[in-house]
Amino acid sequence: MIPDLLDGMRFETLIAQDSLPQLCSAADRLRRIAQHSPEALGPDGLTLLDELLEAAAAAEQSIALQRARIRFLESLSVTDELTTLLNRRGFETELSRALARARRMDEKGLLLLCDLNHFKAVNDTYGHQAGDAMLRAVAKALKGSIRESDYVARVGGDEFAVIMTHTAGEESEFLARKLSTLINGLTVPWQASLLPVSASFGMATYDRRSQPETLIFLADQDLYRNKRPQLVASEDLG
Repeated sequence: MIPDLLDGMRFETLIAQDSLPQLCSAADRLRRIAQHSPEALGPDGLTLLDELLEAAAAAEQSIALQRARIRFLESLSVTDELTTLLNRRGFETELSRALARARRMDEKGLLLLCDLNHFKAVNDTYGHQAGDAMLRAVAKALKGSIRESDYVARVGGDEFAVIMTHTAGEESEFLARKLSTLINGLTVPWQASLLPVSASFGMATYDRRSQPETLIFLADQDLYRNKRPQLVASEDLG
């Protein structure tokens, strides 16, 4: 006969509640009963044991999918989906950590802001897919030009930020000029055209006394001073 432990058991309810430990425990108890007293289960009990094992496998798969989804959503909370860079939240987190290290280790560093010039005109003229292609190209160039200890983020629609740790003095200015030259030298292939990238940069150095709001304000002010108009033009590939 079927053991009392199966009475009233609703496998679908356990699955819906993601109660995999209970399912596995019940399956294990049934296995032991079947090993020591096969007659205690009988044909119906063995059939039910198979159903229980299938239910446990289904519950395990459901839980694995849910955990994968949770990991994906957690990654989205600090990652920009289009460029795979840090998003605004991720940027603020890393900036806080960088400034905390600066206070603790008496370090110096650099915050660099990048704003694409007339990006709206690119979307209006060539479409949003062209704009997305330009954003991905800029993100790839920035990410490929920083050190492992640095961070790059997309903090707005066409705005990027780079946190450079262990950087001070003339090195800061050199790195800022290097990235500016790199980004402003980019062209993005789009259909039969090459779209040139135009960007303005602003920078501010930080040390152990720096606060995030003030640092961002100073870099933003420098960016505003360096803003320069440039018409959007394309080069014909044909």
